[in-house]
Amino acid sequence: MVGKELSQDLSQGLSQDLSAKVIVVTGANSGIGYEACKNFASRGATLAMVCRSEEKGQSALENIKALTSKASIRLFIADFSSLESVARVARELVMAYPAVDVLCNNAGGTNGQRIVTKEGFETTLVVNHLSGFLLTKLLMPAILNAGKGGAARVVFTSSLGHKNSPLDFDDLNLEKAYGSIKAYGRSKLMNLLTARSLDQKYRENNVIVSSFHPGVVRTAIWGKGGALAKVLGFVMYPFMWSIEKGTDTFIWLASSNDEAVKNANGKYFFDRGTPGIAEFATDAVSEQLWQVSEGLVEPWVLQKNSDK
Repeated sequence: MVGKELSQDLSQGLSQDLSAKVIVVTGANSGIGYEACKNFASRGATLAMVCRSEEKGQSALENIKALTSKASIRLFIADFSSLESVARVARELVMAYPAVDVLCNNAGGTNGQRIVTKEGFETTLVVNHLSGFLLTKLLMPAILNAGKGGAARVVFTSSLGHKNSPLDFDDLNLEKAYGSIKAYGRSKLMNLLTARSLDQKYRENNVIVSSFHPGVVRTAIWGKGGALAKVLGFVMYPFMWSIEKGTDTFIWLASSNDEAVKNANGKYFFDRGTPGIAEFATDAVSEQLWQVSEGLVEPWVLQKNSDK
């Protein structure tokens, strides 16, 4: 099932009041993250925009405020290539919002060459997966608080690219054979798998978890993935979806009261439907990834706990 056609009404089911909701969006100053923030703000949400650049984040925030006066919006700065930075912003978010109704793990990127961070991780791995994983773990008390008064939600931005390559747990840092498309695809597989594991662990706590593929969307990411990504972006540009269309399923999963969303149960969505996933995206691999990821981020979780 692929969902509605391109001509669907993008506003359908996405206009109900959100004034009682606290929504955290990462990667909030551009692309589908920014577009989703505009929608949430127009519906009165209390909105936390998590961005890497203070200048770009502040500009995006001011642009949204110029469009609507309904929302309470705050900017939070974090570099998702640094788990230290993510742990810090998690502390700031929990202090600001004891209950978080919706967490949108949208921050991501790609690189044309293999780059290792100061903390020792391949950049795509930490930006696209480990940072979102850590942020989710550190915000879970606030998410669970929201779940006590009504279903909380966690949404992961994944991609059709998750089908590109199975995980190699002996080479998560891609030291053996790096490729930007492989690195990106594996990180998007991790997003899908994390959503499944999170659902299994917290469904009974009134937390709705999902992941989604936004479609092939006209965003700046095509210019950041090396020569091949740039060529693909150039060739495919006329056929790409608009940012508005690519954001539809994102907003739907984060805010709709449709039964399909209420019963998302960790599933992967595209165009409001549930397409097939890679055959290697199994529950066993999901659980293995969860255990490995917990081990990798443990120093920053312990740091958070020691601050209490």
